[in-house]
Amino acid sequence: MNVKQALKNAFIGLKQKNIPSANLDAEVLLLKALNKNKDKSWLYINTNYELNKNKEKLFNNFISQRKKHKPVAYIINRKEFYGYDFYVDENVLIPRPETELIVDEVLEILENKSNKLSFTRFKRRRTNVCSPLFETPSEKPASFTLIDIGTGSGCIIISILNELTKNKKDKIIKSVFANDISKEAIKITKINAKKYNLEKKIKFINGDLEKALDKKIFSTVNNFDQVIITANLPYIKSSDYKTLQPNVKNYEPATALKGGEYGLDHIEKLIDLISELLRRRTNACSPSFCCKKIFIILEANPGQMNKITAILNKKFTNANIKIIKDLNGKKRIISATI
Repeated sequence: MNVKQALKNAFIGLKQKNIPSANLDAEVLLLKALNKNKDKSWLYINTNYELNKNKEKLFNNFISQRKKHKPVAYIINRKEFYGYDFYVDENVLIPRPETELIVDEVLEILENKSNKLSFTRFKRRRTNVCSPLFETPSEKPASFTLIDIGTGSGCIIISILNELTKNKKDKIIKSVFANDISKEAIKITKINAKKYNLEKKIKFINGDLEKALDKKIFSTVNNFDQVIITANLPYIKSSDYKTLQPNVKNYEPATALKGGEYGLDHIEKLIDLISELLRRRTNACSPSFCCKKIFIILEANPGQMNKITAILNKKFTNANIKIIKDLNGKKRIISATI
């Protein structure tokens, strides 16, 4: 069987199973089976290239998995996010393009707080957000502590650190934490961190939200530090989970998707915990937690934004809140400065 025949057979089989991206999926899976680190143009140039029996068997196995709606990212154990490659399997969510907005927002915060750093990539994309957060460029830049909660594959925190390193601005980061309740997810985060030589930069925390915001983490945070908390927590309502597409419901980890009856169980708990930290800071400004400012960047369902805004306003009377829309014009990210 040659490349042309393999793609034709795969396309027909995938179409029969109502796979919407049959052509593209067949091409990606064939390149993986052939172990070709090339783009799909190679397939069109080499249509008569013959697959040996082992490659043909492997490709057919890939197609069989895809026919069952298993996501391509899990079949090839790879997903691109923010221009970087990440290892993924069924223990972590597949990174989505809209989640890249969290990275954009963090980089913009760091730019505005650190004498106008130059991050050209997100400047091109940020056309639908409010004005930059307040603070004059002349102010002495503070160091930052980054905490990524529900880190999964680590795509958010690793992309942020990669961008900072690329721009030679990683020195402004004092501490970095990546948290997930899943031990398997933490293992995958470590794999991806090692790939980009960040395994010694990041402190990995396996545990729930309370552990992610444990006071020990803030013991080194001082009056001049600023804390950035990112979180892509489960936000799917219980009723909506039942109607998810099979490629999501049957393969992606339910614990990373289900957010309770209204989809806000984890998000609301996170806000409560941060509120408690701030209450202790306000009452005593004790050495256990005393920082200059906190930024909270969350991803959620567009229909949840008003409710989350109300929760934030109730917990933090001085919160500066903005909503960021995704490329489809839907409200996707909420950013709060405390």
